[in-house]
Amino acid sequence: MTQMFRILGDPRPQGRPRFARMGKFVKAYDPKESREYKQTLAAQVAAQNPEYIPEGAISLDCAFIFARPKSLPKKVVDHTKKPDLDNIIKALKDAMTGIVWRDDAQIVSLTARKDYGDVPGIKMVVRS
Repeated sequence: MTQMFRILGDPRPQGRPRFARMGKFVKAYDPKESREYKQTLAAQVAAQNPEYIPEGAISLDCAFIFARPKSLPKKVVDHTKKPDLDNIIKALKDAMTGIVWRDDAQIVSLTARKDYGDVPGIKMVVRS
């Protein structure tokens, strides 16, 4: 089964976890910006009626599209600036957990790319 999704908006990375002391324990949590961004991703994909994959291997192909700055020469093709690709993938995988797949450990194959384009967003293809 193959599912394709288009998510609009600037791709953002997963933020560093924050820590808070609760008595004798320390609790780790997502920063507010990361939590809100993942909720936005989840809502956009949920609106596209994904078929939930409770078990089995998953192949994930992603293209992260960034708006081309006006000052950037046309000959520059690759997006080599921040954010890091692995941090963007973390945010996407966390957001899709429970909506598209049960656990991101199901992902056995991953292809990802950062590009410049006219409409910023994420193109995602999920195969099970």
